[in-house]
Amino acid sequence: MTDYELTLVLDTDLSSENQKKLIEKIKKTIEENKGKLEKQEEWGKKELAYPINKKKNGIYFCLALKASSEALPKIDKKLKIEEGVMRYLIIRKE
Repeated sequence: MTDYELTLVLDTDLSSENQKKLIEKIKKTIEENKGKLEKQEEWGKKELAYPINKKKNGIYFCLALKASSEALPKIDKKLKIEEGVMRYLIIRKE
């Protein structure tokens, strides 16, 4: 299993309860694909460098996880269809 870092930008229109539900859903997706969440950080609401979907702010989360390379496309596919996720980036840690 390889170490990865997942950075999420969530829609600011989501309530804090819906944000928690969305993060739990993402955690569940990671665990279903035999991954392991190691650390979760909320970076808070920040101004975006450029508007995304006509929004100027986003709520940032950073998740450290371990997963196999076969699990990444499945996690990626789930993140693409989530409505509350404006942008995301998965990078491999050295």
